[in-house]
Amino acid sequence: MLGSIVIVAILALLWAGLWRIHTLLAFGVLLGLPVAWILSRPLAPYLTGMEHVPIWLPPLPFAIVALALLVLGALSWFRASSAPAPAERPEDTDRH
Repeated sequence: MLGSIVIVAILALLWAGLWRIHTLLAFGVLLGLPVAWILSRPLAPYLTGMEHVPIWLPPLPFAIVALALLVLGALSWFRASSAPAPAERPEDTDRH
């Protein structure tokens, strides 16, 4: 019990320092922790050993990262096709 209180106090102090240094990152931590807690609730039976781990659960983080990179790559591809052409630079021959 005392160890948990000490850990929470240390994490709160680290977060307060982060808030002073980089407010946007601290705000992201403030929003990300509850979201991670809510998303971890369905995984609790698998982590505690009450249920057998399904075959799809271990590679799920890799699949999420691969899909995110695929979507970001597709967005970059489509946005690049509508981008203006780069400005022409004069040829500089004495920079060889």
